[in-house]
Amino acid sequence: MPLPRLLLLLALLGSAALGAQGLDYGQGQLIVQLRGEVDGKAWARAHKELSAWKPLSRGLNTYLVAFDWAKYAEKQLRSDFAADDRVVNVQLNHRLSLRRRPNDPRYPQQWQFFNTGQIGGENGADYNVQPAWDVTTGGVTVNGDTIVIASIDNGIDLDHEDLMANIWVNRDEIPGNGRDDDRNGYIDDRFGWNTALDNNDVEGGKGDHGTPVMGQIAAVGNNGLGVTGVNWTARVMNITNDFDPLESEVIEAYGYALEARKRYDASGGREGAYVVATNASWGRDRAFPSQSPIWCSLYDTLGKYGIINVAAVPNRDIDVDEVGDLPSLCESEYLVVVTSIDTRNKKVKDAAGGSISVDLAAFGEGVYTTLLGNSYGAVYGTSFAAPAVTGAFGLLYSAPCPSLGQLLRSDPAAAARYLRDVLYGSLRPLPTLAGTTVTGGSLNVGAAMTTLMQGCADCLAPTSFTASPPGDASSDLLLSWKVSAAVDRVDLQYRPTGSTEWTTVAGVGSPYRLTGLPSCREYDLQLVSRCGGTTSGTEIRSVETPGCCRLPDDYRVKALAGGRIVAEWEPLLNALSYTLRYRTGDDEWTEITTPEARLELTGLRNCRTYEIELRTNCTGGVTRFQGRRIQKTLGCGVCLDADYCLPTGFGNEQEWIARVEIPGILDVASSREIDGYRNFGDETLSSMVPGGVYPITLTPAYRGSGFTQDFHVYIDWNQDAVFTPDELVVEQTAPRGGVARGVIEVPEVSELGLTRMRVIMQFTTVKTGPCPAGTNQQFSGEIEDYCIDVTPVQGCPPPDGLTATYEDQPQQTTLSWGASAAPGGSYHLRYRPRSGDVSYTERTVKGLSATVANVNLCSSYEVQIASICDGVPGEYRVTFFGDDCVSNPDASLPETRWSLYPNPASGWTRLAWAGELTVASVSLYTVDGRRALEWSVDPAARELELRLDGLPPGVYVLRLFTVDGRSGSRRLLLR
Repeated sequence: MPLPRLLLLLALLGSAALGAQGLDYGQGQLIVQLRGEVDGKAWARAHKELSAWKPLSRGLNTYLVAFDWAKYAEKQLRSDFAADDRVVNVQLNHRLSLRRRPNDPRYPQQWQFFNTGQIGGENGADYNVQPAWDVTTGGVTVNGDTIVIASIDNGIDLDHEDLMANIWVNRDEIPGNGRDDDRNGYIDDRFGWNTALDNNDVEGGKGDHGTPVMGQIAAVGNNGLGVTGVNWTARVMNITNDFDPLESEVIEAYGYALEARKRYDASGGREGAYVVATNASWGRDRAFPSQSPIWCSLYDTLGKYGIINVAAVPNRDIDVDEVGDLPSLCESEYLVVVTSIDTRNKKVKDAAGGSISVDLAAFGEGVYTTLLGNSYGAVYGTSFAAPAVTGAFGLLYSAPCPSLGQLLRSDPAAAARYLRDVLYGSLRPLPTLAGTTVTGGSLNVGAAMTTLMQGCADCLAPTSFTASPPGDASSDLLLSWKVSAAVDRVDLQYRPTGSTEWTTVAGVGSPYRLTGLPSCREYDLQLVSRCGGTTSGTEIRSVETPGCCRLPDDYRVKALAGGRIVAEWEPLLNALSYTLRYRTGDDEWTEITTPEARLELTGLRNCRTYEIELRTNCTGGVTRFQGRRIQKTLGCGVCLDADYCLPTGFGNEQEWIARVEIPGILDVASSREIDGYRNFGDETLSSMVPGGVYPITLTPAYRGSGFTQDFHVYIDWNQDAVFTPDELVVEQTAPRGGVARGVIEVPEVSELGLTRMRVIMQFTTVKTGPCPAGTNQQFSGEIEDYCIDVTPVQGCPPPDGLTATYEDQPQQTTLSWGASAAPGGSYHLRYRPRSGDVSYTERTVKGLSATVANVNLCSSYEVQIASICDGVPGEYRVTFFGDDCVSNPDASLPETRWSLYPNPASGWTRLAWAGELTVASVSLYTVDGRRALEWSVDPAARELELRLDGLPPGVYVLRLFTVDGRSGSRRLLLR
C-alpha cells in the first residue's frame, strides 16, 4: 500500500530538516502558488521531480512541494516553475524567528533576561536568552530524557506557585511510609534529601536562599504567573543543607545527585534521574585543593557521568587565586566557577575574581526572581549569578540537535565537555572582566544556542580519542575511542608528521592496536566516522611512538596561591613516570616522582625563588635532570612593598631590643639601631599558618645594670598596611635582667603571604600606639619591624627540630621543638626506652617544650611527637636520643659570653668567645643527638671558623666545651 502523500511529505520534510541545520529555509522544499483555475494535484503529479506535496491554502491555491535536493538543483527548479504560465509565484520555505517571550506577568521586571534599562541599567546588558527560547524552552533532551538539575542549597518553598510544577519528584518513592521504596539508600526522599538533618526535609531552612536560586534555574515559564527561569520546564532536584555543613555533607550532597544519574543510566531510565548539572553557592574560604582532595576529585567523577557542576565565588573583593577558595580552585574540566556582574555589565565590587580559577560572570546584582512565601523580588550576590549559568547548561541539553543526542548516548562526559566549550566560546567579552576571569566574558545564552545548533551534524566524529603505549617493549600504539550508534564504520588514517600521504585502515574497532611503526617517531592520527554517505573526522592528533626517553615537550611551571607551584608537560608514551626536583637557594634538592603529566608542589614558602628540574623515567633507563625553570612563589604581600608608617622620636642610648625569637619561625639578634628603628625585612626561617599558636621571646639589652622594659607586638593580619588596635597580639613586660614572653595566635581569617610585624619596646610602659610620631628622643626604647610569612595549612605536619637537654639536678630532660605548620599549638608527645618491648609514656603538650623527669641521655630513648589537629594527632616525627651523656650541671655558659655568626649559615660560620674563657673543643650535633662534626681548639684562640661543607641543610645544635668543665649550646640553622 503506497504511503499517503501527506505522511510521505512529513517524513521527507523531517529528513530535509536534519540535513538543513544552520540554513534559514527548508532544504528540498518550495512553496508554489498556482492560478485559481489550475488543478494543483494534477500539476504536481505532472512534475516527476516532485516527491510529495501538501495543500497550504485552497483559497490561494498554494502548495508546499518537496524534492530530492541531492538530485535536483533548487535554483533550477525555481527557474523552471517560474517560467510556467500556470504558476503565479514560487519561493523558498523560509524559517521564521519566533521572537519568543513568556506570558509571565512579571517577566518585564526580569531585566537579566531582556534589559531595556527598566531599572536604570544598560540596554542589552542581559543574557540574550530569547533567541535560545526560539529553539527550546527546556524540559527534555532530543532523546526524550527528562532533564534534571540538582540545586544544593538551604531549602525550597515547596508551595511556591511558580516553582511547584518544576520541582523534581522521585516517582519511585511512596511518600510518608517510612520505607526506602526505590532502594537508593534514602527513606521517603520524594523531593530530594536534607544532608544536614539526614532526612527528607528539603524545605530545610525554609528556602530563603534556595527558592530564588531555583527561580533563576527553572521558574515555570509561560504559565501566566510571576516570572520565568532560564528553563521553562526543567526539573530541579533539591539537596538541602543548613549552609554550615561539614565537608562530609558536601560529598553526600554531590553523591546523592551522582547516584541518581548512575541509577538512571544503569536502568535505561526506569530509575533515578537524568541529572545533567549541579549548582552550589557555598564553599571554604582561604582553602586549597591539597587540603580537600576528595572534594575536588568529585567533579571529575560527576563529569564522567555527564554532569556539569557550577559554583559561585565568595561575595568579597578578593582574588581567590591569591588567598585560596574551595571549590573555586578545584581543577576539573567539569567545574564552572562564576562571579557576578551588575545591570551595567560591570563586575560587582564585592564579588571575587581570579584569572586562573574563575571562569566567567553572570548577573547577580538585583536580579528579579522567586522569593520565599510565594512572592517575588530582587536578590543580590554571586549565589544568584551561578544558577543562571547552571540553567543555561540545562537549556543547552534540551537543544533539538540530533548529533548532540548521539553524543549524550555514546559519551556523556564528552557531551558535558562539548556543551561547556560551546558556552565558553559564545560568551560576551567585557573589559571589566579582563584579568579577573579566565575567559573575560559573561553568559550569553542565545549565542550559545546558536553556536550549538549551527554545529549539528548527521554524522558524529569519534570522541574521547586516546593513544597510549601497550605496556610492552614494542613501538606499537594502543588506540581507544567512543562512537555513536548512528556511525556505520570508523576508519583510521595515519602518516608520519610532515608527510601529506595518509595510510588508511578501514573498519577499525576500539580498542585498536596500531602495529609496525618505528620507535621514537612522530605520527599524525585521525579517526573518521562514516554514516551512509557522510563523514566526520576527529581533529588530527600528533603522537610520538614509544621508544623515546627525553624531556617532555611544553614543560612549564606556574605559581599558584598559597605557596604552590604547578608543573605541567606533554606526556611521553614511553615514560613510566617523571621525577621533578626543586629547591630554593642552596638547599638540598627535594624529589617527587609521579606517573602523571602534572605535579603540584605544595607547602612552599611565600615569595621565594625556586629552581625546578625534570627527569623522565622510561623502561630501561632515565634521562638526566634538565629543563631548569626558575619560578618565584606568590604571596610577597605588603611586608616588602607597602609604605607602613615610620615611627619617630625614639632614643635607644640606654636600652634596645637585643633579640626577637619565635622558635622555628624567626630568630634575629641585633644591637642599637640608628634613630631607634630598623626594618629587618624577611628573615623568617619558616612560615606560620592560620590558627597556629606560636610563643615569642623578646630580649632587651641595656647600657648598665638593666631596667624594666615593656613590649607591644603588632601584626598586620589583613595586610592593609595599617596596624590597628585589634592587631595588637602581645603585651608583655621584661623584668630587670629578664625577658618578655608571649604567645602569638594567628587568626583563622588572616590573609596569606608576607605581612609586617612591629615590635615596640619602651622603658617601663609602652605609651604609644603602633605609629608613634615624636621628636628629639621623646621615647626611651626601640622599634623593629619584621616580615611574617603566613601560608595555608597543609594537612597536620609534625614539628621540626626536636632537641633534648638533660639536667643532673633535678634529674630531668627538657624536650624542645619548633612550632609546626599546623593550627592549634597542641602536640602529642610519646617516648620510651629503645631497649626492650616497653609501652610509650604519652602526654599532650600545649607549647613547644616538655620536661620529662627521670630520663637521662646516657640511655637511648625513642621520642615521637605529632601536631594535634581537630583533636587527633597527625603524622609523628621520630627521633632517637641518648648515648652521648651530655649534661650541663650548673656549669652552663651564658650566651652573652660567646657568639655565632652568621646564623643561619651556608658553608661556614664563625664562633667567638670572651677573653676569660679557654675553649677546649667544639662539637656539632644533629637534632637526633648524633655528633656530626668536632673541632679541637688552640687554648690561646678567641675565635674559630667552622667549615660546614658537605652537611645537609637543617637544624643543628652547636656545643662549646671549656677546659674548666663548663659548656654552652645554641641552635645553628644550616641553609
